[in-house]
Amino acid sequence: MRRNGKGHIMWMRLQVLRTLKIGLLMVYGVTLATGCERNKKAKPPAERATPAEPTLRIYALAGAAGAIEPCGCVRDMLGGIDHAAAFIKSQKKKAPHAIVLGAGPMFFADPHLQSGREEQGFLKAEALAGSLKDMNLLAWAPGANDWALGAKKFNHLTELSGAHPLAANLEKQAGAVEKHHLLNISGLKVGIVGVSIPRYSQGEVFFEIQSAANALKNGYESLTKAGAQITVALISAQRGEALRLVEGAPGYQIAIIGKAYDQGEANDKPYAPEIIGKTLTLQATNHLQGVSVVDLYVRDGDHQFQDGSGLTFLSRRASLESRISELKARVIALKKDKDILPADVKSQENKLLGLQKEEKALKSPSIPASGSFFQYTLVEVREDLGEDKAVGSRLSAYYQHVNQYNKKAFADLKPPSVPEGEAGYVGGQVCATCHVEEDAFWKTTRHANAYKTLSSDHKEFNLDCVSCHVTGYEKPGGSTVTHVEKLKNVQCEQCHGPGSLHIQDPTAKSSIVAMPAKDLCASKCHHAPHVGNDWKVEKAWPHILGKGHGLP
Repeated sequence: MRRNGKGHIMWMRLQVLRTLKIGLLMVYGVTLATGCERNKKAKPPAERATPAEPTLRIYALAGAAGAIEPCGCVRDMLGGIDHAAAFIKSQKKKAPHAIVLGAGPMFFADPHLQSGREEQGFLKAEALAGSLKDMNLLAWAPGANDWALGAKKFNHLTELSGAHPLAANLEKQAGAVEKHHLLNISGLKVGIVGVSIPRYSQGEVFFEIQSAANALKNGYESLTKAGAQITVALISAQRGEALRLVEGAPGYQIAIIGKAYDQGEANDKPYAPEIIGKTLTLQATNHLQGVSVVDLYVRDGDHQFQDGSGLTFLSRRASLESRISELKARVIALKKDKDILPADVKSQENKLLGLQKEEKALKSPSIPASGSFFQYTLVEVREDLGEDKAVGSRLSAYYQHVNQYNKKAFADLKPPSVPEGEAGYVGGQVCATCHVEEDAFWKTTRHANAYKTLSSDHKEFNLDCVSCHVTGYEKPGGSTVTHVEKLKNVQCEQCHGPGSLHIQDPTAKSSIVAMPAKDLCASKCHHAPHVGNDWKVEKAWPHILGKGHGLP
């Protein structure tokens, strides 16, 4: 088609405009695209949600040291292997891939058992070992107490527990100990190395001990060559020594620490977890007061774990909680003290408010955006965790067995004879013939039924229990585990002393303790772990005072 000159010019203009428009649209489109890309890059990466379940959960125990359950003197005391087992089993759906590991002495309360207590100690250890099997304990690094009855009994208890005793630095004289263990779980190869330094407080070494540092190094090399992707060190040693061993053994993702030995009934306070190098280092509380729980989340094939718990945050929060608790108690005490100026009370209240605001302002830790991470928590073992039926039945059978055994074994055990000229025990009924009002009041207190609390649970002949539930235990002319006829319960003579000389001459002031010292309660029975942390004799004292008994 031919165009005239004017029409041709118009056609050319339209073509130029079309070209410009297309070009502008192209430029605009590129600009928009570039702007979108810039906006995408400018946004922070979205926080990745925690997976529904961990790739692997590790339950870490410190040494039970012969503690199967708390004494029950105080409500909701920490501890109880039936509660710990119930907790672990209740978590099966939340963490289907889990292992239970430990470090420190498990079977006995002391490295050496007292004469006469060996059989009960062994029966208790058997109940504990069977309960550890119910809990699915996989492996632990044993402590000195575990060999309290020798290597043969150690092997027997180990077999009952079904767990691997890992002590790579000990020789065959220690019994059926192993160097390390490798398992496949949740698609992961997990290697576990254990070392033990069974040294008693008096410097006694139970076995010839090889270098624990070399054992950890060699064990790590062996397991990684075998394909272990996650390595765990179990260390039974005094804490300072254990921490130095962790420092000298880089490569382990997790280290679980337990004591070299335990002794007595004292409960330890929990230790805060630490990250030493790249190793998460844990030490749970002894006597099964708590269980450390570590959830490992593996992402992108990475087996080095970042902190997803914010251990610094946890440490700061724990410090604030402790200070707030102390300051609350101080404010309450100051308000009761009439000699304290209101301005001083107000000053402490302002400090308390400041700490509470600081605690509220703490920001919870966030999950790392990429890579693998761990989350940690310490679960207190309490009654509200429930009771595992299998463990509960085993403990009940143990108490009945021990009761029957001790009743026969100690049937002829009499208390020491009363030295000439000294007082012996006569029993509360004799005291009541004169002190009628005092006796009537005492029968209203819980002390008056202390023995029944044992007999109702098949514990009246249990060597761990009876001493605080009778009067004059193992004292001259007093009671024994089986001879308690007139001295059941906490009676008059437990606090006022044996009364035979007082009966002979009531006027002799030196023959009886008229007003016992308050610290008598704490020194005899009401001490850790048989009381709560907040127990004070000043608070308990009014409960044993009544009309004619310390009060007008």
